[in-house]
Amino acid sequence: MANKQTGKAAVVLVALFAVFAVAMFGLNFVTGPMIEANNASQAYGPLFAVMPEADDFEPIYMADGSVASTLVDIPETVKAVYKETSGLGYALKMSTTKGYTGNPIELTFGVNTEGKISGVQLDAYPESKDFGAEYPASFVGQDSALADVQIVAGCTYSSVAFRDAVLDGMNLLIANDMMAAGVKSDDQLLMELVPQAHSGLVNNIGAAQYEELEGDGASIQKILKARNGSGFGYIVKEGDVTLLAVTNASGSVKIFNTEGTDVTADYAAVADAAKAHTEANITGNPDKDKQRLNLLLEGAEITAIPVEGVFNSVTNAYTMAKDGATYYGLVSHSYGYDNEIMGVYYVIDENGAIVAMTADELIFHAEYFSTYTLDPTAYKAGFQGLTTDTWNGEQAVISGATMTSDAVKTSTNDIFEAYNILKGGAAE
Repeated sequence: MANKQTGKAAVVLVALFAVFAVAMFGLNFVTGPMIEANNASQAYGPLFAVMPEADDFEPIYMADGSVASTLVDIPETVKAVYKETSGLGYALKMSTTKGYTGNPIELTFGVNTEGKISGVQLDAYPESKDFGAEYPASFVGQDSALADVQIVAGCTYSSVAFRDAVLDGMNLLIANDMMAAGVKSDDQLLMELVPQAHSGLVNNIGAAQYEELEGDGASIQKILKARNGSGFGYIVKEGDVTLLAVTNASGSVKIFNTEGTDVTADYAAVADAAKAHTEANITGNPDKDKQRLNLLLEGAEITAIPVEGVFNSVTNAYTMAKDGATYYGLVSHSYGYDNEIMGVYYVIDENGAIVAMTADELIFHAEYFSTYTLDPTAYKAGFQGLTTDTWNGEQAVISGATMTSDAVKTSTNDIFEAYNILKGGAAE
């Protein structure tokens, strides 16, 4: 009797197990696709956010190598490229570490068949300063020219990094014949020349540091006034030609066409107008310059000289005579933390070696920062004796103060360039 009951129990257990297995199979049959769909939704969710009318997406490049790809000239910022399966365009996932903190800013954006951005989504933003939702939104509808996208003041590094990542993605599509390049206006082409034409009008990453003013209503269409007093930029209309003229604090002029060619010799009237405007509107503080330089070389006779041909952060130059020797006093105003202007002063001897340097202020808002390491006296002394041959930029590094380091590096590069030009040599 007991054996029969045991047998029945075993049959019941087997039956229950079979029922459970079937149930689990059915559950897996139902939930498996749901889980797979959920995973796909998480992966593709940002893609549909930037291209809402899409049917589906097919990956054509993955930075981890999981997808075979024929794409070429792939920037390191591109993490994935997807093709919309019904032919609406492409979606790209990007990551850049060129923001203020150096941590990855991640974004997804879509590009339609007309080569215009259909949507942008910010996926990760570790920066301490928020550039706001309006900034990513300003990219929607733009082609690769990004004609109406402006860098966010006060959030320069992060907004430039974001913009450059988008440009990397669009340039990848252009390089692989997946979209046509946008056409830039003459004004835009010339504005993009500004960092190369006159580096005093931008900071060390090429972001604008000028006040944009209205022109004279005639030939001068737009005036760019450098925040650091290093000169001006002018967008000029001369007949059917649009030109960029730049001036330094001494009124020295260079003129460029939209191809970036120096055409100064061909436009004397434009040069004269730019020079006249600069001389009437340039601001500076020579008394302060001389006071600072006299502290570096006490008792020297200081005479102002023009900085002809110098188009960088150097605002003024002087000869300094003492004990029968002649020195050069060079003043730079570069852009430090939060793009605040840093006045840096140098005395250079006849052999091109730095005799002394100082600055108005090295650490801006020092009361808010405690991670930097700086002995100001030793730091400044470290520049003594440096020449263009021994200067390598490392001497400017202040641990924990990247913005200050970059500003001093810019100033030192610029004063050596100015010294070479003033001495009649080639710019370094």
